[in-house]
Order: sequence, then C-alpha cells, then structure tokens
Amino acid sequence: MNRRSFLLQMTSVLGAAALAPVALAEAGTSLLRVGGGWRMNERDFQVGALRIDWSRGVVNLEFAIHTPSLPHAIVPEPGGGFLAVATRPGTWLLRVDAQGQVVHRLHMADEGDARTLDGHVIASNDGRWLFTGETDRQTGAGWFSVRDARHLRKVAEHRTQGIDPHQILVDAEGQLLIANGGIPRTPLGQKRNLEEMDPKLVRVNPQNGEKLGEWSLRDKRLSPHHIAWNRPIAGDAPRLLGIGLQAEHDEPHQRHQAPLLAVWDGKELKLPTHVVAKGYAGDVAAGPNGGFVLTAQHANRIVLWQPHEAGELKTIGEVQNPCGLWTLEGAPGVIVGGGLGVARWHPTEPARMLRWPGGMAAGNHWAQLTT
Repeated sequence: MNRRSFLLQMTSVLGAAALAPVALAEAGTSLLRVGGGWRMNERDFQVGALRIDWSRGVVNLEFAIHTPSLPHAIVPEPGGGFLAVATRPGTWLLRVDAQGQVVHRLHMADEGDARTLDGHVIASNDGRWLFTGETDRQTGAGWFSVRDARHLRKVAEHRTQGIDPHQILVDAEGQLLIANGGIPRTPLGQKRNLEEMDPKLVRVNPQNGEKLGEWSLRDKRLSPHHIAWNRPIAGDAPRLLGIGLQAEHDEPHQRHQAPLLAVWDGKELKLPTHVVAKGYAGDVAAGPNGGFVLTAQHANRIVLWQPHEAGELKTIGEVQNPCGLWTLEGAPGVIVGGGLGVARWHPTEPARMLRWPGGMAAGNHWAQLTT
C-alpha cells in the first residue's frame, strides 16, 4: 500500500494570517504515546498503547491486551494508563496501567441485570466518579451508572431521559450532557423501527438524575452520537458543544444530503451548516478559532467548521475511513485515526501520515496518553 492509498490530501485552509505558527515540536507532538483498540482478525480484538514518532516516521507497539470483543472508547487517566470500553452492546470495561497491566476489569453480567454498555465512559470534574451510558436490553431504556473511580463499582444509577445513549460529557458545573442517539435496537444492538426514533441532547444532574434541559432537532432521523467541547476564543463567546450526527433516513439520497454537525450553545441546538458530507460523522473534536473538526467517515473526508464562517464546512483532508479524533495539546490542530493509519493536521504546518503496525485494523477511537 502506498502513501496515497491512505492519505489522499491534507491541506491548510486558514493561512498564516489566521493563526500564529506553532512549531509542532514545541506543541509536544513530535513524539506521542497513544491508546486505542483494534482487531488483528475477525476474532482477535486488542487494546493497547503505541508510540508515534513523527520525526522518524514510525509507529511502534508498546503493549497489547486481548479483549473479548471490539473496543470502542479509550479514556486516558493520570499516570499514563487508560480506561477502555467495549463496543455496543458492551459487556466489559477495563482499566489498564501505564505498563500494560489490567488493574480493574468490570463484567456487566456480574452486576446482575440486563444492561450493556454503549461504548463510552467519562470522569467527573474532580475525578472521583465515572459515568457510563448503558441500555436495558429487555426494555430499551437508557441509563447511566455512577461508578466509584477507585474500583469501577456502581454506586448509583439514573435514567438518561432517552434511549440509545452514547457519549456523555461533563460541563463546568459538573452536570452531564448526554447524547441520546434515539435509535431503537434489538438486544444484540441492531437497529430496528427507525420510524420510532427519538434522538435528543439532555442535561442531567448526576447526583439525583434530575433532567435540567432537553433539546432535539426537527428531523428525528438525525442521531447524535459523539460530542465535544470547543476551545472558546477570547472574549465573551459562549462555550459550544459540537455534536456529530449520523443520518438514519430510509433513502440513501436523504442520508447523503443530511447535515453532519449540530451545535449547542447552552440555550439552543442548531444546524449551522448544510454542506453535504454524506451524513455520517465518525467523531468530532475541538478545532481552531472556537470551531470543530469532524471526520466525515462515509465521505473519506476531514472537515472543519468555525463559528465566524458558520455556514461553511471546509474539507481539510481526504483520508480513507477516518474516524477517531483528538486535539493537539497546545496547538490548534488534530490527530486523525483512520482504518489504515494515523494522520496529523495543523493549519500552519505540513500534514503527516503514518501507517499502523502490520496487521492492525484500527478501532473507532484513540486518545493521547501521558508518557
């Protein structure tokens, strides 16, 4: 496989006048340690850590741990370890330390109910609690569990005020923002009865489950899955939540023409742009100028939205099967995890691409780990 077969094009769309140049070495990105999940074949699933050396052009495997099923989200923890969650319908949650040892392992069957994980976990602002989105496979009801971060055990549970919860984030006040995808599913996680979809963004008090607000789009076939906070620009601009949408319309034409991004400003949920990108966002992350970068996974594109050009959705790269994103620390760029390799985009620096180690088919999400 040659370079072009993975990375077709990565471009700068802002120009030097838009942002002061930031040296990638100074931004701490010349050498990265990342955690992720992947498959080696149809039945061999793993999570682990890799080291990406941009200067030498290599990606080296640090360690790998076999898992019962495909991993989804990876959440870094202090000390260089991470949490890994199974893909929906998830039956396990792992805590792995920096040396690659499994410190804690949660099996959902051990909790004695019919719930499974929906792919993500997030810590409270003080780090004491973990919140996991879950689905009751008998009723389809959405739940979130409050877990003691020390040992992963559940201490409380509340409804998500919707169905099909996916990613959860915590706001500055410690409240939860829950992306209820709204898709009815079978006990095995397969989509069904899409005409009954009820997607919504909900703000919930994690202490008692009280619903503090609810927002939805007019088109009920637009499902919110992944969400991210922006990096607010200077001044009194509100902090924005970017919501990657996945279109579930019956007709392929409607899905391909559907919007990719919704934005919530704390009061309203809006569709800022209708630029076409085949209606499926793999992930979303903070981008430059208070905006968001998204992976238009079905269109094999990386796109950028910025609030000062709210109607635009600019293509900044073309990558095969792009999905997971994370924002560069100290710099207004992103790392993109694709099916075949990893790419780096920065608005004032040359783009880069490296292949994953041989035989690895990367999972949906990756995260930067401390060294």
